[in-house]
Amino acid sequence: MSSMPHERTPDTALVAQPLPSFWLLHTAGWLAYGIAMAVSRIGVFPLPFMIVAKGILMVSGFVLSLGLRSAYRPLIRRGTPLVTLVAIAVVASYVVSTAWTAFDNLVAVPLYAAFGLRQPVFRNVMQVFSGTVYNAFTMLAWSVLYIGIRYYAALQAERERSLSAEAAAQRAQLEALRYQINPHFLFNSLNAVSTLVTERRNDEAARMLSRVSDFLRLTLSAPVRDEVALADEIDYVTQYLEIERVRFGDRLRVEIDIASDVWEAAVPPFVLQPLIENAVRHAIAPREFGGAITIEGGRSGDMLCVSVVDDGPGVTDGSRSNGNGRIGLTNTRDRLRVLYGDRGRLALVNVPGGGTRATVEIPFRRR
Repeated sequence: MSSMPHERTPDTALVAQPLPSFWLLHTAGWLAYGIAMAVSRIGVFPLPFMIVAKGILMVSGFVLSLGLRSAYRPLIRRGTPLVTLVAIAVVASYVVSTAWTAFDNLVAVPLYAAFGLRQPVFRNVMQVFSGTVYNAFTMLAWSVLYIGIRYYAALQAERERSLSAEAAAQRAQLEALRYQINPHFLFNSLNAVSTLVTERRNDEAARMLSRVSDFLRLTLSAPVRDEVALADEIDYVTQYLEIERVRFGDRLRVEIDIASDVWEAAVPPFVLQPLIENAVRHAIAPREFGGAITIEGGRSGDMLCVSVVDDGPGVTDGSRSNGNGRIGLTNTRDRLRVLYGDRGRLALVNVPGGGTRATVEIPFRRR
């Protein structure tokens, strides 16, 4: 049996980037609006006048739009339909712009006088509201941006909650499947120790208990991960096979044939153990002279293929799909489905000339 040294790479997580704060966007937006308005009529009015006049327009718009924000926030929280919210925004933007326009026009009278410019004259009340429609488009643009950003942030937060819940459920399912392995293995090992003791093979029983203890310490202390390097997985099954070798001695022959470019491939932890257990139970234990188990690994395009091959009687009439064998195979198939969907497969076929090949096929990527 052999293995190759390998490096471990740290796990990484993709973290969604948060949106800039409301106050940053709000201030930057209105500042850009004020600058654009101030430079829009350079040459027609003095620049100092434009800066002051449009600065007042900018600040008043800044304040009034906060009123719109206060009106929209509870509607968004209550889940008001977007179409309804946009309709409300059209009306609210026009109402606020009416007050905004009247304020700006009234402030313009003393401001023109202060800069020695000809003052505007309002012949009737309606002229005070001149420009409302133009300003209403500005407020409506602000409203649409605010509502759009809030809806986007809400959708992003909901998506993150959904992904977190899905990931938590998947991890719980994987952990439940993983923790089915150790009790199953422990039952088989203790049963084997009991057999050795009954046969008065006490030294072998003690040696097996020691190795079982070492194996459980290794598996239970390992970090909880969805995937490990194939080299680690081979280490696990190698130790398991050493335990079985105490029971079977030279009746159990093992060969490992892993391609050099897949030792670092990512695989689910303990994915091979149920396949090894099946091979030992059906190809080694029932036969007087035992048999051989070969673990093979290699790439097929963008897929990793790892096989456990034995030289036993092969699969007949569901012989490996009953009892503990069925549980182990079902466990493995469920884990592959959860992790890889349709791209994770377990195939059990007879080998020409005698024997069984159990192959795990998953997408290839390095750990």
